[in-house]
Amino acid sequence: MFRAVIFDFDGTIVDSYEAHLESFRKALSKFGLAVDDEEIYRRFGKPARQILFEVLPQQARSHIDELVKEKRIQFIETSRQVRVFDGVEETLRYLKEKGIATALATSADRPSVMRVLSRFGLEEYFDVILSAEDVKAAKPNPDIFIRAAEGLNVGVQECLVVGDSAFDVMAAKEAGIKTVAIASNPFQMKEIRSLGVPVISRMTELMEYL
Repeated sequence: MFRAVIFDFDGTIVDSYEAHLESFRKALSKFGLAVDDEEIYRRFGKPARQILFEVLPQQARSHIDELVKEKRIQFIETSRQVRVFDGVEETLRYLKEKGIATALATSADRPSVMRVLSRFGLEEYFDVILSAEDVKAAKPNPDIFIRAAEGLNVGVQECLVVGDSAFDVMAAKEAGIKTVAIASNPFQMKEIRSLGVPVISRMTELMEYL
C-alpha cells in the first residue's frame, strides 16, 4: 500500500482542457495571433508561459508576459466550463478514509487552481498543494513531485503519481516515483503508453489499483 498519492490537476482532477484552450484562443486573438488547437493540446501539462514560448513564432515571443496575464484573465471567465471528473471526490474520500496522504502538484498558476478547488470544495482533500510558482523548473523536471513527497513527509518510493500527460509521467519517473496515467488527453496517449506505465480510463479505477 502506498502512503501517499500525488495528483496532477488539469485533465486529472478536473476536466478543464476546453476552458484552458478557450482562454489561450482569446488571449492570442487580443494580439492578432492564432495557434492550431492540437499544438496546445500536445503541450498540456506544461505552464502557460512554456506552452506559448514553444508554439509562438520567434517574433511574437516578446508578448509572452502580456499573453500569460491575459490568458489568466480570460480563464476567470472560461473556468465556468470546468467540471470535476466523475469519481474524483469518491476516490479522494476513499484515500482519506484509508489514511493515505494526498498532494496536488500542478504546472498551473496558484490563483487559477485555488479558484477552481474552492468552487468545488476540493481543497480539504489535499494535505499539500503545489503550483507553478513553487518550483523553478516545471514538469518534466521532477522537482514538483519531489517537493510534494517532502511536504507529505514520505519517501518517493512510498508515493504514487496520478497524471494525464507525458510530462507527468516523465517527471515522476525521474523522481523515482511509480505512476498511473489517466486517459484524458488523446493527443498524448501514444507517448504515455510508450513510457510503460499503467493507464486507467476513470478515476475510480485507482481504488482498485491501490
